[in-house]
Parts: sequence; C-alpha cells; structure tokens
Amino acid sequence: MEKLDFKPVSPDTAEAVYQYTSAFGEGSCQHSPVSMFSYFEKYGDSFCIEDGFLYVLRSHLCDEDNRVYMAPFGSGDLKQAYERILSDAHAYDKKAKFYTLTKKHADFLEKEFPGVFEIIYDRDLAEYIYSVNTMLEFPGKVHARRRTEIRSFWRDYGERVTVELLDPAKVDEVLAFAEYWMRENSETHDEEALQREMTCIRRQIDNFDRLSITGTVIRMDGKIKAFCYGTPLNEEYYDVLIEKGDRQLPGIYRVLRQESTKLNLGGFSYINFEEDLGVPGLRRVKESYGPAFMIEKYKVREK
Repeated sequence: MEKLDFKPVSPDTAEAVYQYTSAFGEGSCQHSPVSMFSYFEKYGDSFCIEDGFLYVLRSHLCDEDNRVYMAPFGSGDLKQAYERILSDAHAYDKKAKFYTLTKKHADFLEKEFPGVFEIIYDRDLAEYIYSVNTMLEFPGKVHARRRTEIRSFWRDYGERVTVELLDPAKVDEVLAFAEYWMRENSETHDEEALQREMTCIRRQIDNFDRLSITGTVIRMDGKIKAFCYGTPLNEEYYDVLIEKGDRQLPGIYRVLRQESTKLNLGGFSYINFEEDLGVPGLRRVKESYGPAFMIEKYKVREK
C-alpha cells in the first residue's frame, strides 16, 4: 500500500482539518487545527485526508525507530484506519507510535489489536475540563476566596477598568503586552519555554481571523493589563489558548477568566484548560478550580 501523503496544517487548511477534529476529537486541546499549526516547531503536525479519515503525523517526534501519529479521525471503519497507519509506518521500516490517545482509543486498540501495542497512561498529559458555569460564577464555598478577590478588584479599580473584545485592531498592543509579560517573568520561568510560547502567540495573533480565535482585553487607564484568547474545539468545548495578566493587580486572572467567559463562551458547555505537564504548582492551581472531569491521555507504541 502507498505511503500516506502528509502536509503541514496551515491557516488555509485549518477549516478542512476542523471538520474532522470537531466531530471526532472528543474535546481534546491537541485535536485542534489551531494547536497543530501553532506548535508546528515542537510537534511538526501534518495531515492527510484519505477515504473519509483524517490522519495526523507528528513528524518532529519521529525517530529512527518510530513514526508518531495522532488517532485517526473519521466515521468509517476505525480498525481499518489504524491498519492504514500501521501500513504507513511499516512502509518506512518503522513502528507506529501514538502521542497521545484518549481512553476511548487506548481501549479500542487493546481490544482490537491484542498484544500489538504497549499502552501507558500519562497523568501529566491529562486535560482539565471545566464547566462554563465554574468560570462564570465561581460557585460554592470552594470558590469563596475567588469571588472575594473579584469583588475587591472591582471595588479598588473598577472606575479605571474597561473590558473589551479582542479584535484585529488590538493585536499589536496585545503582542507588546505579551512581550512585556515575558520580560517581567523571565527570572521565574524557563527561558526556552517562554520563547517557544512567544513564537506560538505571534503565530496565533498574526492569523487571528483565519484561525477563528476570539478573546478578551482588560485595560486600566487605557493600557492593556491582561488578555486571553481561545478557539472552539467543537460546538460544546472551547479551548483557552493563552492567558496573560499583570500580577501586580490582585485577582486579575480571576477577573479575566470571568469576563472572557461572559464575552466569548455563550453557547459552550465546557472549557478545556489543557494539561499541567506534571508541574506541581500548575497542577495544584488547576485542581483547585474543580474540573468537571479530565480527558485521560495515553502514550501508545507498537511492540
């Protein structure tokens, strides 16, 4: 069988990819053409559409022994789609490896391909899914401190603050604030990781309209003090891509999340706040917000 013909995801092909990922991506942040395009330098995500299935190759994760893929996206014969991936890998004299699969796909491979794959659960890659109402209302005793922070913010700064939709006219200001944030946090964050994130922000902001991104800007005295933006994963799930705020303003991130939910998430049920990557502080914060559930993720390789 011929090799699959992969090409990089781009703003011009994002809509074609979204038709498959929105229907079969289970609300996972990695199953988004925006993420595939934005993180190309890291993962090298490239796609091929063949016989009703979308295939994604993670080309920058491939090595001399393995060819790395996402799960196939489509409504046809799923076992046949996985066999197509195996044939592509074998055509290169390599084994198939998957980074990462949801529980649904890990269970499918264990049942339909017994003994063929090694399947390992990775907690660090599990994605946090929150009810939209959590970020809109911060309900219950567990969020009492956050509600207090929000009230204090508006009491102390309300007359000086405006909340606006992020639109193309504001992208230069947003980029300038993002660069300022990176400089201010360079001593407490990994420099290489910050630079990768800044590259990602530029790619996303430069293609703001073409990637169906929506966002929120908070100004104080006319100057941007916080922004965030994201993109739909499907009709129910919204992916928060970037949040940046001036930490000298207590409660700014809680206010940003609440205001962005009001402005941009009407009609959505869930917000994907992505993985914690095993960072202890980040895990504590994400767990403290009370996720509705987690999307479990697995690393899978052909034995």
